[in-house]
Amino acid sequence: MRFRTKVFNIDCIHHFTNVVNTINKLLKKCTLRLTPDKLYFILPDQVSNGGVSMWCELKQANFFDEYQMDGVSSEHNEIYMEIIAENIVRALKSAHNAKSMKIKLTKKQTPCLTVEIELPSINSSSRLVTHDIPVSVIPRRLWDEYQEPTMPEFHVSICMPPLKTVRFLCRNIILRSQFQLICSLLVCYNFY
Repeated sequence: MRFRTKVFNIDCIHHFTNVVNTINKLLKKCTLRLTPDKLYFILPDQVSNGGVSMWCELKQANFFDEYQMDGVSSEHNEIYMEIIAENIVRALKSAHNAKSMKIKLTKKQTPCLTVEIELPSINSSSRLVTHDIPVSVIPRRLWDEYQEPTMPEFHVSICMPPLKTVRFLCRNIILRSQFQLICSLLVCYNFY
């Protein structure tokens, strides 16, 4: 199994960091599933135990400039690993003004996701910050627990007033206190 990715675009680094921060707010431990063209952050279906499930799918082309991944075998070209989301967030905190970021699967004493962040410096050389995030690789026999959930067909319709009215309401709401804000929103909701 091999995984290596590199990002040069600072906007992509920020976008990936925002996604990971959101996931961290939802759960502590998740499963990271890597395929040749997508990354998935998964919390398996625990609804029967009173919990929640989560499925976050990211196309690698939207985030990474370089992406190389070799799975368990040619027919099962995927990698599943369990990771603590807060550890990724801590590693990505130093990437807010990075020149580049590299993430790779390494084997230290245990399997790790190694995050290497190249930071600019005052002189011509650059600084390299490295974070090793311990992961637990999930064996092939347990992969069936992490399949995409079936979603029912849904239909959402939103009826909005004219844009001028919305802009006017937003300007007025910003100038009001917290109590008046709630009352204004209730009045607006009942009005439309």
